[in-house]
Amino acid sequence: MIFHEQNNLSARALVERFGSPLYVYDASKIRQNVRKFKEIPYENIDIYFASMCNNNPHILSLMRDMGVKVFVNSPKHLLIAYRCGFLPHDIVFTSSNLSDSDFDYVIRDNVILNVDSLGQLGKYGIRNPSSRVGLRINPINLLISDKTKNVFVGPGCRLGILETEIDEAFRIASRYELSLNGIHVYLGTNLMDLDFFKRGAEEVLRIARRFPELGYVDFGGGFGVRSHFQETGFDMVGYGLMISEKMRGFSETMGRDVKLILEPGRAAIANAGYFLTTVIDVKDRPEKIYIGTDASVDIFPRPLFYEDAFHEIAVYGKNAQKPCNKLADVCGNTTYSRDFIGRDRFLPEVAEGDVLIVHNAGGYCYSAITDFLGRLRPAEVLIDRGRAILINEKETPEPLDGLLSLMHVRI
Repeated sequence: MIFHEQNNLSARALVERFGSPLYVYDASKIRQNVRKFKEIPYENIDIYFASMCNNNPHILSLMRDMGVKVFVNSPKHLLIAYRCGFLPHDIVFTSSNLSDSDFDYVIRDNVILNVDSLGQLGKYGIRNPSSRVGLRINPINLLISDKTKNVFVGPGCRLGILETEIDEAFRIASRYELSLNGIHVYLGTNLMDLDFFKRGAEEVLRIARRFPELGYVDFGGGFGVRSHFQETGFDMVGYGLMISEKMRGFSETMGRDVKLILEPGRAAIANAGYFLTTVIDVKDRPEKIYIGTDASVDIFPRPLFYEDAFHEIAVYGKNAQKPCNKLADVCGNTTYSRDFIGRDRFLPEVAEGDVLIVHNAGGYCYSAITDFLGRLRPAEVLIDRGRAILINEKETPEPLDGLLSLMHVRI
């Protein structure tokens, strides 16, 4: 835990300095997470951080400084990557249903591109003949256990080119003199089952043998992050050994050294992020305690977007206290009926002014903020080598005041 009771990095000191609610990231934890991917023993490997997970330029620059590249799925994120110093060959762009202007934007800078359909491959060929391009595939024959959740392959998945479409993909490529030099797959999100990753790798590499000009295999991300403190984390060491063995065998079969690409998002940053929020009100009801905070699900949106999202919540300075014998819901400060940061938690006795620490807030939290409840965006702070660095200022009401003044003038 980065929050220290007796100095200016305590949770209370941080919210007093930067405001509440507040996002806080631990740079040392990010480095530790990235190191696990960098230690995968396959020799020809590149790690690309998924910018949708957290697109703060300071975080992306930190990734760049560690030798991590970047995965994007929109022109906006591509522009952010450029501003952070990434070069075109440092960027993988994979998306779906790209418009003509999207294609032109991506082709202009010659980034690594994976297309999602036969139609998209044809459009790309018209605009950029005699070039290289990768395909996102959907290995629908991968057997999926009933216990395996959050899987993004199979007959019900909208994304990717099917194996039965690959022959047509080669015909389109020949028409425009394209080299199909890479394949991309995304097996799912927050997956803990190492055996599923193994079977996925075997199926993808079986299909990959059909690509004579293959230069890379991109297995995407989806590496699990434990939600509960008592859970066992994802076996990153076991995954690294497994995927290295598979890729070495595949490269030997292909007769050349094929690059392995991985695209971690939450696995690189989720547990390095914390969301701090202050208790505003407490309703002690016969059946449950309702803890009201100065946060809301539009500025901490994972519980809004993912019904199974669970984030551990701690009360700062009260870890040693015994939890109440009554469940508590941690609520936001709007009238929205689903404005819950966490439900059914056993927490110590909470009072107005207490600071709550919401864990695993590094990924798909700030980057997913919405405006529909109207709460102002909080600041973001990076803790690095004992210093608290403001990396994104909190939104203030001044621009809104100006708009109201203009409205009054018009009235």
